[in-house]
Amino acid sequence: MKYINQVVTVTRWEFRRFFKPKNEAMGIVIMLLMSVIFFVAGRFAFSDSGEKPLLTVLQQTDSALVSRLSVDFKTVMIPEAQITLVLGRITKEKEGILLVEEGNTFIIHAYKKIRVLKKLKTALDDHHKTRMMQVKGLSEADLSVVLSPAPVKESFIYADNSNSRIILAFFFAGLMILAVFLSFAYQFTAITGEKQLKITEQIVSAISPQVWMDGKIFGITLTGLSSMLTYSVLGIIGGVLFFQFTGVPVSNITVYLHLPSILLFIPFALTGILIWNALLAAIASVITDPNNSGKSALMMLPLLFVIASFLVTRDPDSRLAVFLSWFPLTSATAMPMRWAVTEVGLWQPAGSFVLLMLTFYLLRKLAAKIFRVSVLMSGNEPSWNEIFRLVKNTQ
Repeated sequence: MKYINQVVTVTRWEFRRFFKPKNEAMGIVIMLLMSVIFFVAGRFAFSDSGEKPLLTVLQQTDSALVSRLSVDFKTVMIPEAQITLVLGRITKEKEGILLVEEGNTFIIHAYKKIRVLKKLKTALDDHHKTRMMQVKGLSEADLSVVLSPAPVKESFIYADNSNSRIILAFFFAGLMILAVFLSFAYQFTAITGEKQLKITEQIVSAISPQVWMDGKIFGITLTGLSSMLTYSVLGIIGGVLFFQFTGVPVSNITVYLHLPSILLFIPFALTGILIWNALLAAIASVITDPNNSGKSALMMLPLLFVIASFLVTRDPDSRLAVFLSWFPLTSATAMPMRWAVTEVGLWQPAGSFVLLMLTFYLLRKLAAKIFRVSVLMSGNEPSWNEIFRLVKNTQ
């Protein structure tokens, strides 16, 4: 009971140390404002001004093509003798487009490559196809029959692996990456900062290293989960605003929500974050000076394993995907992602979760031993060989 009370005390202290509701609220407000600003600015930047761009064509241009171009452009027809004059005006004013046809080739003159040229090329492609059909004696109906795809009807026994589930799976992985980033920052600040201030030795003299490490792992995990919850709510609000601005019914957001996948993600995410916090705590505990330590790069190692889980969505039934969903360093994200996009037997997530819990139990023990040894060392930063040799000899 004493152990539990001490761990709860350290956990509560670590959580209150890093989680500030006021700062979280300010962060949410700032992110909402930035999201609205970027959304409005993006729509303004990529929207058309409403004024048709000026397109100059020759008088002998096919009338059908001119009629088609008039839909997207303000067309002006000139005699061939004025080509040089128009090119000079485009060079001087840095705007305008000149279309010249030489035989079967269209030549586009513009000051620089602009986005509206894509519409012009599309219109020219349609005109060229129509003209070639007339030359070959084909009608549009004949061409559509020739180019039509084979009539195929698909029937699946398991039909729940929709695109909405894949989006949900990527959302899960994104939350895990966010949690790992937060854990990296908090663990690095907490442990290395305390070692530099020389207060770790005093604390460990009062409580055991295992209690101290467990409290840090649980406290920072709670902080990461709180931030994950905050940004999840923020993501839902952002989705609602997106549907509101685009005119799509807000009820469509329920298409992306799959309750069994969400319920599976929660325990896997919790255990996965605990595992990574145990590893990060072990790495941070041996770093004496974070500015000059070569071990600091190892703090980014969890991101590689989390990102590797994205391979599951490519082929969730492959051997690699099955391995990733069972391997403890990737299963926290890989198994929920597999569950979301393919059919997985209940025994697989159950077995993977048991293995995940066992891994966390062993890693927290290892982290406490490494922490205990690192506290007793002074002077230069110890190598991994020295640490593991001392850990092996420590009972």
